[in-house]
Amino acid sequence: MPGEGSSERPDVVEPHGDGHLYGQVCGLLQQLPRAPEQPFPGAASEAELTDLARRLKTGLPEDLAAWLRVCKGEAIGPGGVFGARPDNEANDMAARLALYPQWRSKGWLPVAGDGCGNCYVLLTAGPLTGFVAFVDTADAPARLDYVVATRLWRFLLFLFRRELGASGWPFDPRAVLAEDPGLAKAPTELLPWSDR
Repeated sequence: MPGEGSSERPDVVEPHGDGHLYGQVCGLLQQLPRAPEQPFPGAASEAELTDLARRLKTGLPEDLAAWLRVCKGEAIGPGGVFGARPDNEANDMAARLALYPQWRSKGWLPVAGDGCGNCYVLLTAGPLTGFVAFVDTADAPARLDYVVATRLWRFLLFLFRRELGASGWPFDPRAVLAEDPGLAKAPTELLPWSDR
């Protein structure tokens, strides 16, 4: 499997403390539907990660860099996962961020789309650093709609499972909190099941 295991990519290190999630996400990544003409893009090189950080004008969080060493961005899931793809603007994180320049100052990095033009963003600043949140870009692009996971790897697991037919995430509190109990620490108004 691309990007997994020391025999294929000795430079790829499982994210600290997330080895179980890492293995699950990598396993699901291979199962996700792709267009027949769409090859697996593979891992981002260190040069591509450096270039992405330069284009984003920020350092890459450890979890994000670890994920991009597995998959550098691809048209999978409902709206694609974004990454180091200057060759494919639709899946390029920096190109997505350029559409919403106010996100840079908020510390939001777009990591995936929902298929309707909205984005999931990785929070890199503030009390929810490390969480992933949903932003309704048509309704309020400068406001977090709700949080969906406490870590990027947990988000990817939820997203890929849903794409393969699982239900519950992100709106069923019992299902979500059973796997990601830390989400309950988010402000009530940012929980997907709150009445807002």
